[in-house]
Amino acid sequence: MLSIQDITVQYGKNPQPTIEHFNLDMEQGEIVSVVGESGSGKTTVIRAVLGLLPGGGSVTEGDILFEGKSLLKYDKKQWRELRGTDISMIFQDSGAMINPVRKIGSQYVEYIRTHKDLSKKDAWDLAVEMLERMRLPSGDNIMKSYPFQLSGGMRQRVGIAMAMTFEPKLLLADEPASALDVTTQAQIVRQMMELRDNFGTGIIIVTHNIGVAAYMADKMIVMQYGKVVDEGDREKVLHHPEDAYTKNLIASVPSLEGARYV
Repeated sequence: MLSIQDITVQYGKNPQPTIEHFNLDMEQGEIVSVVGESGSGKTTVIRAVLGLLPGGGSVTEGDILFEGKSLLKYDKKQWRELRGTDISMIFQDSGAMINPVRKIGSQYVEYIRTHKDLSKKDAWDLAVEMLERMRLPSGDNIMKSYPFQLSGGMRQRVGIAMAMTFEPKLLLADEPASALDVTTQAQIVRQMMELRDNFGTGIIIVTHNIGVAAYMADKMIVMQYGKVVDEGDREKVLHHPEDAYTKNLIASVPSLEGARYV
């Protein structure tokens, strides 16, 4: 479904690449976790997939294929049709992506009707259903609220609900639960896994939480300084890591009374 072929990403005239020689092949329904410390290049990878590199960033080498077609050759119209439907993204701070001076319902209905031919009422009902699936109480009230009337965690769940609306083939998740309490984190992770189980959605989740990565992933990729230092299936990376950085990352996970959770 997705093939990232030896890509290098650079920003502006900086001679030092942010990402060097990154490769990934994933099938439909696979979950891939990309883990590493802040600044390791994790978010840059998924932004490159969706054509959303900020600040003059560009893929200078390699290619990115989605269902056999090069995303690097897409024009604006093709991107507009692809984003939010076949490929969706959950941003680290989804709340910051919501227009602060418009009510949630106005934005959500517009988003749905941009991609699907529905009446305003049907689009409203679909949005309410998605919000309530994200464990937000009273979806109607959420739709009638301004973003500033919601907590940070509630705004994050609105962003996640929007990303999941069209049951995308590929979901890119950038620290999707970092703004949420641990109970809600668990609910969101389960919801994402259900999307995979029910609709065959492939997921790339970027996280510094190796516990979440270990729980969700079929494959794991460990990054440091823009390069892949370890990769493979979950069991291989967790129990037979090759790089010292991966070993230290795993060792840093807290244990409780001698019990380890990765």
